[in-house]
Amino acid sequence: MSIKCTTLFQKLTFFSLLVISGYVFGNELEKMARDGNPNAQYEFGLKEMAANSNFLSDWLVISALQGHKKASHYLRKLPTETNIIANAINTANTQDLSFLQKYGPIDKIPKKELNAMRKLGNGGDINAQFKMWMFYVNNKGVNKAEAWTWLKQAAGNNHPEANFSLGLLYYYGYIVPEERKRAMSLISKSSELGFKLADLFLKIKES
Repeated sequence: MSIKCTTLFQKLTFFSLLVISGYVFGNELEKMARDGNPNAQYEFGLKEMAANSNFLSDWLVISALQGHKKASHYLRKLPTETNIIANAINTANTQDLSFLQKYGPIDKIPKKELNAMRKLGNGGDINAQFKMWMFYVNNKGVNKAEAWTWLKQAAGNNHPEANFSLGLLYYYGYIVPEERKRAMSLISKSSELGFKLADLFLKIKES
């Protein structure tokens, strides 16, 4: 085989590998999104919207509902009037900007800070308990199993947003089997505890 043919073959092989790896990664990202991973939902939503700039991905909206701060911040830049839930997220006070300012540049929360948060959580601090869940949702180095434990504790201790987040998991069947009745009960409790987005979610789903 000539040098030119060998070089052409190598280029074609490399290109084929890039296409295959991109396809596999895309499929894996979609699978993770369907399994309920909020960061994967955010990334997959952006991928869908990159292919169609006039399209608002449901994955981006669901990711924002779960508390993914980049997703909800991104939604605020878009015209969301035609998507009732996205519009509700934009009207709710989710404090995503303050979270992004503090934790946005950090890939993983330092071990010392995580341990301090765990200590607070074990001492009954419901905001610390819920924050551990938020660290998982925003891909900051807390694994799903640990985050799930903290979320259940925070919800059981009447943290308003934790009840909403747990309700969403039951509503969509993420981590737990889908149970719409239980989901709506948790989201109703979140609304009663004063979480505005829960109130809006209930109005939309019950209309």
